[in-house]
Amino acid sequence: MTGANSIATLNQVTIRKRTSGVAFLIMDVPGKVNLLTSAAMNEFEAALDQIERDAEIKALVLVSGKPDTFLAGADLHEIIKFTSAEQALELSERGHHIFKKLAACPKPVVAAINGICLGGGLELILCCDERIATAVPNTQLGLPEVRLGFIPGLGGTQRLPRLIGLKVAVELILGAEPIDGQRALAVGLIDQLVHPDNLLDAAESAAVALMQSGKKPKPNKAAQEMSAEKQKSFFAMAERAVRIKTKGKYPAQNRVIGVIQKGLLDGLDAGLSEEAKVFSELCVTEVSRNLVFLFFTTEFVKQSALSMYEKVAAGSKIAVVGIIGGGTMGTSIAQLAALHGFKVLVKTINADRQKQVVEKIKEQVDRLEAKADHKGEVIAAPDFADLAKADILVEACAEDEQIKESVLLQLAEIARPDCVIATNTSSFAIGKLAEHLPQKKNFLGMHFFHPVDKMPLVELIGHADTNRESIARAAGLICQLGKIPVTVKDSPSFLVNRLVSCYLGQAARLALADVPLNWVEEAAIDFGMPMGPYTLADEIGLDVAYNVAASLQKALGERMAPPTVLKQMLTIGLIGRKTGRGIYGWDASGKRLQFDPHLFDQLTCRVADEKQSEAELQALTERLILPMIDEAGRCLEERVVRRPREIDLCIVLGMGFPPFRGGLLRYADTLGAQTLINKLEKIYSGEKWDIEVSAYLRKLAAEGRGFYTRGSSDEA
Repeated sequence: MTGANSIATLNQVTIRKRTSGVAFLIMDVPGKVNLLTSAAMNEFEAALDQIERDAEIKALVLVSGKPDTFLAGADLHEIIKFTSAEQALELSERGHHIFKKLAACPKPVVAAINGICLGGGLELILCCDERIATAVPNTQLGLPEVRLGFIPGLGGTQRLPRLIGLKVAVELILGAEPIDGQRALAVGLIDQLVHPDNLLDAAESAAVALMQSGKKPKPNKAAQEMSAEKQKSFFAMAERAVRIKTKGKYPAQNRVIGVIQKGLLDGLDAGLSEEAKVFSELCVTEVSRNLVFLFFTTEFVKQSALSMYEKVAAGSKIAVVGIIGGGTMGTSIAQLAALHGFKVLVKTINADRQKQVVEKIKEQVDRLEAKADHKGEVIAAPDFADLAKADILVEACAEDEQIKESVLLQLAEIARPDCVIATNTSSFAIGKLAEHLPQKKNFLGMHFFHPVDKMPLVELIGHADTNRESIARAAGLICQLGKIPVTVKDSPSFLVNRLVSCYLGQAARLALADVPLNWVEEAAIDFGMPMGPYTLADEIGLDVAYNVAASLQKALGERMAPPTVLKQMLTIGLIGRKTGRGIYGWDASGKRLQFDPHLFDQLTCRVADEKQSEAELQALTERLILPMIDEAGRCLEERVVRRPREIDLCIVLGMGFPPFRGGLLRYADTLGAQTLINKLEKIYSGEKWDIEVSAYLRKLAAEGRGFYTRGSSDEA
């Protein structure tokens, strides 16, 4: 930074004065990213006081000392240590005091933003007079707090609506998704978008201009946007929409609307006071702790994968992706890769469909490219030889073992020695598919979940001969595609499908036991599932569900046997959403209709007009969920994955298990091992199901601990 004539340094904040009269306040908190720790906040306040006293400083620019992060927000490790709302309230009120001081600074303040600016980082820049950001994909701005079960606690609920207007602010706060620089400029969150090389000069120029013209008055765009009466109507609609969407399971979304409304009705100070109060109440709840736990687990898995990639395979990055298969999964993976900038070679098994499939992928990519960082190229590969330049080849053909073996052998013949070959299979053993391949070390499984564009999880499965570099390269690619890779043992149906099969099997047994279908659906949704098990079965396909269960039965025994009703459904032509006829009817647009009438006149299933009691609802929930916990214990015993948190992450990301519960095994620990055993024994005996409670669960009970905990508060 040339032109600086003096430097004052604290541990985490540096002040550099320039001859123009502008000072740069450089934030550089220890670690990879800047976080608003208590220590950093204290130094920031001390620096502000020093700047206000220094007559030579006429204006201020806030900038990060990190290469790709402005401010990533508050330190969640501090927040999760709070044992009371009073501790959280103290933190929020302390932050409000410092940020009010920044907002009231008599000298103009400009934020120079490059990289991540989230949570408390965004709340910081809202206190500035002008905001300039870099036009790069990594510059992302947002308030993700409600996704963690609490609300913005440093003024975001109050200052954001005043700056950009109520509608957009509520959308950003409730959506909890970051936006890029272009979108931020469009909504008025930032004032300029510049090239990274020009950021500091542009910020200094803006500061000088403000210094010469005077500070801008703080806007209240929310008040200008709509009258108090219209605001009242808007808030009522927003609250209603949130109640419908969250079903009361995620309280932060609903309460943040009330906090925003309070500030607009009663003034900024009243709004900030309410924000601190609600933030402090929510961040110590079990819902918030569970959501933060999942966030940490996701970040740990992602960073572990990227670290392995950088250490093992950074010199052999993947640039060209070959996709073999023109069905739903193949085209979806190809589209995903193209939207993330990869060169994609596409080959279909059916040569007649080659051109049609490639054109469809290109059309979809063109339609979605506005959402992409940069678009890759999609190229047809009519012959296997046309795939020879690929760095990774992903076989995504039909779930037919003979077809997969044939295609994989042809890929092995044309692939470069360093090319990774992956199969997208949901059930076939990776080691068995590898038996006939000449290059076994580069072969592995990559199990994407349907729909690919929405499901974040990818199970990564090696076999006995897969080398570490291939695993690392595949994991790196998955991360670059915006997905989360979890390494899973090569075992029957891997992890998620095994647990989902257990869940769907229970739902089928309930139908056989004359339990109303709508009661079962309602019990799952009341528990927090995004859809009922019968809807899920239709989405997966009853044929796929049956085949997975039959495969698991063959490998693991009769406890995984597909209930007879599944076979009966297939016999009368019920397949699922893809054919328009499943447990439900489905129209041409994919909209779910009523239960198929053949369930009632041929299979003696039923629905009920009357509502079930709370006791019946609870019993149904336990019959659906608790056997999954038992099976998850067996998965840990078999080391399908090594840690309970991996099961919880996979079941949330791959199945849609309610995040507010923290995952299957976090939920299990709220019940206790002995309670689980007692309930499972009743479930298994009541269904005349030839199954014993897992040894793993019995061991937990005997040792008086849970999946995560060392102690137990079980009740018989």
